Amino acid sequence: MPERVRRGLWGLLILTLLAAGAYLSASVAGWGCAVRQVTGVPCPGCGLSRALTALLRLEFRAALAYHPMIYVLPPVMLYVLFGKKPLLGTKTRERVLLWGTMAVWTGIWLVRLAVHDPLIWAK
Repeated sequence: MPERVRRGLWGLLILTLLAAGAYLSASVAGWGCAVRQVTGVPCPGCGLSRALTALLRLEFRAALAYHPMIYVLPPVMLYVLFGKKPLLGTKTRERVLLWGTMAVWTGIWLVRLAVHDPLIWAK
């Protein structure tokens, strides 16, 4: 098995374990976002779990409302974990795409904080 695939599988396993831990902490223990528990401020990923759940139930509008990045992050994460060739032809363009994705994600988070979005501030 190629090293890139092996690393991608390990990364996918770690992401799956983190997601399962977050789901169990929220459903069994009643805990929400750890960042929000400590700081009182929702993290940039607040709403992604609800968005993923809505997406799995094929509720596309609800998924978008919970977190707009739900349609962007999964393909980007799969590419980061398993992509072999530069997505846009060169490594520079690939870095611009990944940094741009992070900038959009941060921008969405800041807007949601500024408007006090009830979807991320709800307890």
